[in-house]
Amino acid sequence: MFNKSNFFFDKILCFVILIFSLEGCAALQPVRVGLTAELSGKQSELSLNLRNGVQMAVEELNAAGGINGRKIELLAEDDFGNPAGAQKAENKLVDSGVVAVIGHLTSNQTLAGYEVTQSRGVLLFSATASTSLLSGKKDLFFRTVAATDAMGRGMAQYIHNQRGFSKIGIIYDQDNNTYSDPLVEAFSQTLNRLGGNVTALVKFSGAEKTVFSALVDGLKSSNPECVFIIASPANTALIAQAIRLKSWDTALFSSSWGQGESLIQDGGKAVEGLELLIGFDVNDPSPELQAFKKNYEKRFARPAVFSAMEGYETMQMLTVALKKTAGEAKGLPEGLLALRDFQGLTGTIHMDEYGDAVRPLTIQKVGAGKFETIEKVKLDP
Repeated sequence: MFNKSNFFFDKILCFVILIFSLEGCAALQPVRVGLTAELSGKQSELSLNLRNGVQMAVEELNAAGGINGRKIELLAEDDFGNPAGAQKAENKLVDSGVVAVIGHLTSNQTLAGYEVTQSRGVLLFSATASTSLLSGKKDLFFRTVAATDAMGRGMAQYIHNQRGFSKIGIIYDQDNNTYSDPLVEAFSQTLNRLGGNVTALVKFSGAEKTVFSALVDGLKSSNPECVFIIASPANTALIAQAIRLKSWDTALFSSSWGQGESLIQDGGKAVEGLELLIGFDVNDPSPELQAFKKNYEKRFARPAVFSAMEGYETMQMLTVALKKTAGEAKGLPEGLLALRDFQGLTGTIHMDEYGDAVRPLTIQKVGAGKFETIEKVKLDP
């Protein structure tokens, strides 16, 4: 016999179960995080390492339960090394519902992507872009790398005070001008204040096929005591080779941009003795870094470089803030700022009130085909 009350009770019960099921499914939806960098092209070596470092952090975090039981889903897009590609990648990631974007590798693409994320209200977190054009802003941009002006001041102080050189020639890639120009400016101003001077400033385009031999001739004619190269690892290697082919036995220095496997692989003997100022010491003896190196090589069958390490740190730091927001974008900037001091792979990363990282700088030297750590750099006021 049909029981109307039981019928309606069963329908209500089914409806309640359905609602709770849907809520449970919604709660277990993945937390989407975007990553964009030059995954193909001249900067792909460092970019792929950056992506791998972030991916490894995601895998470890998911194995440990993710964010309040929700898995992290990493969505990666190629920015193709140009501003238009950066903005297209950024828009695609935001349209996909990411709560934040990690990227880009270089400052030019970061500034282009910043226009999109800032206007669309999504946090952009960089592991490698150090342009000082984004320093000191109350916005949605954060980073775990030291700003360019600090790097420029540190390199000028080291070359002049520790190495004893006053006359320096500079050759740099103007394509990444939002990184290179502030670096050159901070370096030149500091050098002048110390009593030195830049003898020549030679620009080139990394996007074009450049004959470095002619540029080196112009640089050499200014009679510098040493040369400061600001370029990608591959181009830094080519410039060093062009200098040595001129039988020019001058001291060589490079920015952190030049740190990468191809610098040593392509440069060979020409880059032996080259010194770099970097924001991340890949040789730090900390147990955390040693464990990361071992796990990274096991996971990707290749040694880790600095961009992988910084990418890993950035994802770990982002996750701490995401756990405070239950995986949501709302409140994420405040969550990151509240961290202030985060234990990274080589020590403490201090986040200032603008979301800019303050961390020790390190001098490394290429010796016997490896990056050897020389000393830590303490910036003068």
